[in-house]
Amino acid sequence: MRRSICLLIAAFGGIPAMAAGPRAASIDLAYMTTAELHDRLGKGCPIALVYNAGIDETGPHVALGKHIFRANAYGRAIARRLDDAILAPVIPFAPNGPPSVDLPGENALRPATYVAINEDLIRSLVGGGFRRVAILPEHGVGLDDLKTLAERLDAEFKPRNVRIFYAGDVYSMARLEIERDIMASGRVAGGHGGLWDTAETMAVDPAAVRPRLFALGTTAEDGNGATNAAGFSGDPRGATAALGRRFGERRVRLAIDQIRRLLSAAGPCR
Repeated sequence: MRRSICLLIAAFGGIPAMAAGPRAASIDLAYMTTAELHDRLGKGCPIALVYNAGIDETGPHVALGKHIFRANAYGRAIARRLDDAILAPVIPFAPNGPPSVDLPGENALRPATYVAINEDLIRSLVGGGFRRVAILPEHGVGLDDLKTLAERLDAEFKPRNVRIFYAGDVYSMARLEIERDIMASGRVAGGHGGLWDTAETMAVDPAAVRPRLFALGTTAEDGNGATNAAGFSGDPRGATAALGRRFGERRVRLAIDQIRRLLSAAGPCR
């Protein structure tokens, strides 16, 4: 029996550390029981974090699930460091470009479907007792749609002292700062599969990156122009997990700062 269990664990790559103890149950909605969540909502005012990810082709060197891996890692870090927060299950799909025979793996939700999924999830969270919800983006698709949705739902729920926030600094502000710093070092700053994109994925899940396939991509618009035939741009060749952790820490810090400002401006929950 012991041998069978060991073989099963090996076959599935091990059990994620987040699933092993009480820490997950304190910040991950999926790991909580109904009774635990009911108790948490009754005693405090946790903010629900709705993180949007996606399945996205990024050339030959980055796995399709990069946004999902990063959203889970950053969402858990943000939830742990906020005073009272719970990470909702990460939304794994986004309205990226249409699937391609040459570059398969891209998901392709319609923008209206994307907004509807976020709206239905938020309404479910509010219906279940959450009074504060923040929408966070992990990549640049649909940012305006998410912001508009947050503003619309906030206006609807505000008379009930339920607030819906768009916390976009985790992507937009962070990307500006990260690319500014990379540019100052003389390297290609941006890119789909470029330096920061690859490094951040390495930091949260090294198995999702293929360093042996690193190569220079297109560099128009400092890496943020059109991708090459292999589906990537920028220059991932200097990517390291240490660099990715530094970039990821900046995203987490900016998200926490923005959410705390939004919560403070919203006033008491009860």
